[in-house]
Amino acid sequence: MDPREVDESTDDWEYEQMVQDAAEDYWENHDGWEDHWPLNIELFVDGKSVGLFEVVMEMEPTFSASKQERTA
Repeated sequence: MDPREVDESTDDWEYEQMVQDAAEDYWENHDGWEDHWPLNIELFVDGKSVGLFEVVMEMEPTFSASKQERTA
């Protein structure tokens, strides 16, 4: 969401989406994987704080398998 589109009709869901996008950017582009989660992120719009949001990183485990050679 473009912060320029934020106005008084913007609801909490839209703010949460903005914070989730910021957290994803932090993870992917700013070494966020090295941080300790959950994180608190304060959202500012037009220089004013909208609120403090807790962001929880949800991991989806992936698995891989490879056939092992048997030893006699």
